[in-house]
Amino acid sequence: MVAKEVGAISVLARITDHSEGLATPALHGIVVDTVIESTVDEPAVFARRITHLRSDLGAYTGAFRARDAVYLSGRLVHIQGPDAHRGFGIEPTPWSAAESFIANLTH
Repeated sequence: MVAKEVGAISVLARITDHSEGLATPALHGIVVDTVIESTVDEPAVFARRITHLRSDLGAYTGAFRARDAVYLSGRLVHIQGPDAHRGFGIEPTPWSAAESFIANLTH
């Protein structure tokens, strides 16, 4: 699986699938409810295409379950992999010490 950076984004989302969230990299299915901040043009329209939360950090392995509401801040990436994993996702993995990316439960 390859993930190419598109920009940065912060959203409120719901976890739809956690079946691959128990390994590293953790991969969760998501649905974006609200875009809070974004560096991409027309983020509200683009948000419908975001389907995954992907993290190489062990801290997010097993952290979320289906139906959890989460705040996500990270890099917007285009994921290229097997058919089920194609599309756009959010990676809270910090590849730069200058930025702070997180994934937290909202309630």
